Amino acid sequence: MLNRLVYERFGSRKGLLLFFYHWLFALVGGYSKFAAISPRSDQRLVFVCSGNICRSPLAEVYARSLGKKAASCGLHCGEGFPADPRAREFARQQGLSLEDHKTVNVKDFEFRETDLVVVMEPLHITQFVEKTSKSYQLVLAGSYCQRPYPYIHDPFNTCEEFFTRCEQRVMEAVRGICA
Repeated sequence: MLNRLVYERFGSRKGLLLFFYHWLFALVGGYSKFAAISPRSDQRLVFVCSGNICRSPLAEVYARSLGKKAASCGLHCGEGFPADPRAREFARQQGLSLEDHKTVNVKDFEFRETDLVVVMEPLHITQFVEKTSKSYQLVLAGSYCQRPYPYIHDPFNTCEEFFTRCEQRVMEAVRGICA
Protein backbone atom coordinates (compact mmCIF):
# COMPACT_ATOMS: atom_id res chain seq x y z
CA MET A 1 0.00 0.00 0.00
CA LEU A 2 2.75 2.45 0.97
CA ASN A 3 4.85 1.51 -2.07
CA ARG A 4 1.88 2.10 -4.36
CA LEU A 5 1.30 5.53 -2.83
CA VAL A 6 4.98 6.45 -3.29
CA TYR A 7 5.02 5.32 -6.94
CA GLU A 8 1.73 7.03 -7.79
CA ARG A 9 2.59 10.36 -6.11
CA PHE A 10 6.37 10.60 -6.60
CA GLY A 11 7.26 8.18 -9.40
CA SER A 12 9.77 6.20 -7.34
CA ARG A 13 11.46 6.12 -3.95
CA LYS A 14 14.25 8.23 -5.41
CA GLY A 15 11.61 10.66 -6.67
CA LEU A 16 10.17 10.90 -3.15
CA LEU A 17 13.58 11.61 -1.62
CA LEU A 18 14.50 14.17 -4.29
CA PHE A 19 11.13 15.87 -3.98
CA PHE A 20 11.54 16.42 -0.23
CA TYR A 21 15.22 17.31 -0.48
CA HIS A 22 14.53 20.02 -3.06
CA TRP A 23 11.37 21.16 -1.28
CA LEU A 24 13.32 21.69 1.96
CA PHE A 25 16.15 23.44 0.11
CA ALA A 26 13.59 25.73 -1.55
CA LEU A 27 11.94 26.38 1.82
CA VAL A 28 15.17 27.95 3.11
CA GLY A 29 15.55 30.05 -0.05
CA GLY A 30 18.05 27.85 -1.87
CA TYR A 31 16.35 28.31 -5.23
CA SER A 32 15.10 31.87 -4.86
CA LYS A 33 17.40 32.97 -7.71
CA PHE A 34 15.49 30.59 -10.02
CA ALA A 35 11.97 31.32 -8.80
CA ALA A 36 9.09 32.44 -10.96
CA ILE A 37 9.52 35.71 -12.81
CA SER A 38 7.14 37.22 -15.32
CA PRO A 39 8.43 36.67 -18.84
CA ARG A 40 8.17 39.54 -21.28
CA SER A 41 5.37 39.16 -23.81
CA ASP A 42 7.85 38.80 -26.69
CA GLN A 43 10.23 36.47 -24.83
CA ARG A 44 10.66 32.92 -26.14
CA LEU A 45 10.25 30.20 -23.52
CA VAL A 46 12.71 27.32 -23.91
CA PHE A 47 11.72 24.27 -21.89
CA VAL A 48 14.54 21.91 -20.89
CA CYS A 49 14.35 18.43 -19.41
CA SER A 50 16.53 15.33 -19.51
CA GLY A 51 15.42 13.45 -22.62
CA ASN A 52 13.16 15.94 -24.43
CA ILE A 53 10.50 13.24 -24.79
CA CYS A 54 8.04 13.74 -21.88
CA ARG A 55 8.06 17.02 -19.96
CA SER A 56 9.66 19.66 -22.18
CA PRO A 57 7.85 18.77 -25.45
CA LEU A 58 4.49 18.92 -23.68
CA ALA A 59 5.41 22.28 -22.13
CA GLU A 60 6.45 23.60 -25.54
CA VAL A 61 3.26 22.65 -27.40
CA TYR A 62 1.05 23.80 -24.54
CA ALA A 63 2.79 27.19 -24.30
CA ARG A 64 2.39 27.61 -28.05
CA SER A 65 -1.31 26.78 -27.78
CA LEU A 66 -1.53 29.63 -25.24
CA GLY A 67 0.01 32.06 -27.72
CA LYS A 68 3.63 32.08 -26.51
CA LYS A 69 6.80 31.60 -28.50
CA ALA A 70 8.23 28.32 -27.25
CA ALA A 71 10.80 25.63 -27.95
CA SER A 72 12.27 22.65 -26.10
CA CYS A 73 15.43 20.59 -25.86
CA GLY A 74 17.01 17.91 -23.70
CA LEU A 75 20.19 17.63 -21.72
CA HIS A 76 20.78 13.90 -22.27
CA CYS A 77 19.17 12.98 -25.56
CA GLY A 78 20.06 12.02 -29.07
CA GLU A 79 18.77 13.91 -32.09
CA GLY A 80 15.50 13.29 -33.87
CA PHE A 81 13.65 10.85 -31.61
CA PRO A 82 9.86 11.11 -31.18
CA ALA A 83 8.08 12.04 -27.98
CA ASP A 84 7.30 9.22 -25.55
CA PRO A 85 4.12 7.35 -26.60
CA ARG A 86 2.45 8.15 -23.26
CA ALA A 87 3.31 11.84 -23.67
CA ARG A 88 1.82 11.80 -27.17
CA GLU A 89 -1.36 10.18 -25.84
CA PHE A 90 -1.59 12.59 -22.89
CA ALA A 91 -1.14 15.56 -25.24
CA ARG A 92 -3.81 14.19 -27.58
CA GLN A 93 -6.25 13.94 -24.66
CA GLN A 94 -5.58 17.63 -23.95
CA GLY A 95 -6.25 18.63 -27.55
CA LEU A 96 -2.52 19.04 -28.32
CA SER A 97 -0.23 17.13 -30.65
CA LEU A 98 3.29 15.82 -30.14
CA GLU A 99 3.20 13.74 -33.33
CA ASP A 100 5.75 15.94 -35.13
CA HIS A 101 8.09 16.35 -32.15
CA LYS A 102 11.73 15.35 -32.63
CA THR A 103 14.28 15.53 -29.81
CA VAL A 104 16.97 18.20 -29.86
CA ASN A 105 20.04 18.07 -27.65
CA VAL A 106 20.85 21.26 -25.72
CA LYS A 107 24.31 21.30 -27.35
CA ASP A 108 22.71 21.60 -30.80
CA PHE A 109 19.92 24.00 -29.87
CA GLU A 110 20.16 27.61 -31.06
CA PHE A 111 19.51 29.77 -28.02
CA ARG A 112 18.86 33.49 -28.16
CA GLU A 113 20.21 35.89 -25.56
CA THR A 114 16.65 36.92 -24.73
CA ASP A 115 15.33 33.38 -24.08
CA LEU A 116 13.81 32.45 -20.75
CA VAL A 117 15.13 28.93 -20.08
CA VAL A 118 12.68 26.88 -18.02
CA VAL A 119 14.13 23.71 -16.44
CA MET A 120 12.22 20.91 -14.73
CA GLU A 121 14.67 20.02 -11.94
CA PRO A 122 17.29 21.91 -9.93
CA LEU A 123 20.00 19.55 -11.23
CA HIS A 124 19.16 20.73 -14.74
CA ILE A 125 20.42 24.20 -13.80
CA THR A 126 23.95 22.95 -13.19
CA GLN A 127 23.89 20.63 -16.18
CA PHE A 128 22.58 23.36 -18.45
CA VAL A 129 25.27 25.83 -17.37
CA GLU A 130 27.97 23.17 -17.92
CA LYS A 131 26.74 22.38 -21.45
CA THR A 132 26.18 25.90 -22.74
CA SER A 133 28.79 28.60 -23.15
CA LYS A 134 26.66 31.67 -22.45
CA SER A 135 24.65 32.87 -19.49
CA TYR A 136 20.87 32.67 -19.89
CA GLN A 137 17.99 33.61 -17.64
CA LEU A 138 17.02 30.34 -15.89
CA VAL A 139 13.90 29.48 -13.88
CA LEU A 140 12.43 26.31 -12.37
CA ALA A 141 9.17 25.29 -14.06
CA GLY A 142 7.58 24.15 -10.81
CA SER A 143 7.99 27.60 -9.28
CA TYR A 144 5.06 28.66 -11.49
CA CYS A 145 2.66 26.08 -10.03
CA GLN A 146 -0.11 27.22 -7.71
CA ARG A 147 1.75 25.40 -4.93
CA PRO A 148 5.37 25.85 -6.05
CA TYR A 149 7.44 22.71 -6.56
CA PRO A 150 11.16 23.13 -7.23
CA TYR A 151 11.41 19.56 -8.59
CA ILE A 152 9.27 17.98 -11.31
CA HIS A 153 10.45 14.35 -11.40
CA ASP A 154 11.07 12.68 -14.77
CA PRO A 155 8.02 10.50 -15.53
CA PHE A 156 9.90 8.20 -17.93
CA ASN A 157 9.69 4.60 -16.69
CA THR A 158 7.13 5.43 -13.99
CA CYS A 159 3.62 4.08 -13.46
CA GLU A 160 0.71 5.50 -15.44
CA GLU A 161 -0.73 7.37 -12.44
CA PHE A 162 2.49 9.25 -11.83
CA PHE A 163 3.08 9.89 -15.51
CA THR A 164 -0.31 11.60 -15.72
CA ARG A 165 0.28 13.51 -12.47
CA CYS A 166 3.64 14.76 -13.76
CA GLU A 167 2.29 15.88 -17.12
CA GLN A 168 -0.58 17.67 -15.36
CA ARG A 169 1.99 19.46 -13.19
CA VAL A 170 3.93 20.49 -16.31
CA MET A 171 0.75 21.95 -17.78
CA GLU A 172 0.01 23.77 -14.51
CA ALA A 173 3.51 25.28 -14.60
CA VAL A 174 3.02 26.44 -18.18
CA ARG A 175 -0.33 28.02 -17.32
CA GLY A 176 1.44 29.89 -14.50
CA ILE A 177 4.21 31.11 -16.82
CA CYS A 178 1.74 32.22 -19.47
CA ALA A 179 -0.72 33.90 -17.06
